[in-house]
Amino acid sequence: MNITHDTQNILLTAGETAELFNAYINNSASKCVLSYFIEKAHDPEIKSVLKVSLDASNKVVEQIANIFKTINHPLPRGFTMEDVNLKASSLYSDRFMLTYVRYMAKFGLTNYAEARGSCTRADVRDFFNQSINTTIELFNMADEVMLGKGLFIKEPNLPIPEIIDFVDKKSFLKGFFGEKRPLNASEISRLNLSYHRNSLGKAFLTGLCQSTRNKVIKDYLLRGIEISENHMETIGSALKKADLTVPTCLDTEVTNSTETVFSDKLILFHVVVLDALGLAITGISLSRVMRHDLSLVLTRFMSDIALYAEDGFHIMIDNKWFERMPEAADRKELLEV
Repeated sequence: MNITHDTQNILLTAGETAELFNAYINNSASKCVLSYFIEKAHDPEIKSVLKVSLDASNKVVEQIANIFKTINHPLPRGFTMEDVNLKASSLYSDRFMLTYVRYMAKFGLTNYAEARGSCTRADVRDFFNQSINTTIELFNMADEVMLGKGLFIKEPNLPIPEIIDFVDKKSFLKGFFGEKRPLNASEISRLNLSYHRNSLGKAFLTGLCQSTRNKVIKDYLLRGIEISENHMETIGSALKKADLTVPTCLDTEVTNSTETVFSDKLILFHVVVLDALGLAITGISLSRVMRHDLSLVLTRFMSDIALYAEDGFHIMIDNKWFERMPEAADRKELLEV
């Protein structure tokens, strides 16, 4: 059953405004990064994935602009091609670029799915439905290329149990003292995901750190690299103790280039976006691990990421780079006029 609404007379809800606002800025930043990647990629299959991703970001920006125009809502400033130097040498390998696109597609899919639940206006619902479908197609395409090139880092296989069993001891939850039970499938998966996220983040920040001339941002990026290294070391230790293979990292996928590629504003914004992704993923992981020692580790990870992200926001505010999202009316201020 198709029910149509006159969207011209329906204002956006707070949830719709927030999700569209964020998606517009995020995709305007992605357009800069992906355009640069396409210029530097050599492998034709990987370049095809990058082009599909860029087309998707262009479409998102265009569709959101059209929705905002229906209610005369000003467009976010976001980012433009002035924030990227397409002529600069490549900072990353083709493998890194493909891994980046797959990871950001995963992030986008999660965001779009959550955003869809906040929407009631027909055109906004249609927009997020289309965005989910487009992102799934991109995700599948990236997976196929990675698998075909042997670049996909698979998680460990587990022995198939002979029977389905139930937990009968409360020590199942413990992990600080004495003998610890083996990691279960969910815990292994979440630890691997956290390792991959930190590996991607560390490599990305390393390239950005090489290319910026801003001392404050360089120091901030170096701190982020150190946090990622610490988290990877902790996760690797837990996997080794469980006789599991530690995933390979992406350190070698960063080139020796030191040319300036992205504006400092775009660099800092992108790092804060990755921080938000890290918080979201770690929060979900925290809800899915059962051993107390792992819960404590993930809680520390969240604290590290949150404090790091907050300092990033402070730098953005100091430089007037933090674009203000639409807010509720300040009644107190209005009444005092």
